[in-house]
Amino acid sequence: MTQLIIDGNYMPEVSKNNYQCFPAQLGTQVEMVSGRLVTELRGNVQMITTAYSYITPELCRAVMAVLRSGKSFPVTYLPDDSDTMKTGRFVTQSLTSPSFAFSAGGTAYWTGLAFTLREVSPHD
Repeated sequence: MTQLIIDGNYMPEVSKNNYQCFPAQLGTQVEMVSGRLVTELRGNVQMITTAYSYITPELCRAVMAVLRSGKSFPVTYLPDDSDTMKTGRFVTQSLTSPSFAFSAGGTAYWTGLAFTLREVSPHD
């Protein structure tokens, strides 16, 4: 089952609790003059956290270029509250770069890619 498509790159299915997609409240806490703490909510953003033990070298290079670009990019994702894929624009919030696993036939193979994506624009 496809869980994630990053800028046209179909990511392999992950299992064993390595994919999370959930809404997070976007807001700011403000301390009032009286000392009371109030949260000003601006909406919700979708958060995606995932980790891959292995992806092909070609896919790894393509996805790393998108994740490291510093720009927003289109993502089609499987949310935790639906069986239907949704699409939005995301930015990379955190990135754990892959590490060299081994080489075969002159090609480097990488493992351990992990990242968190944050939706750019808040919504309801």
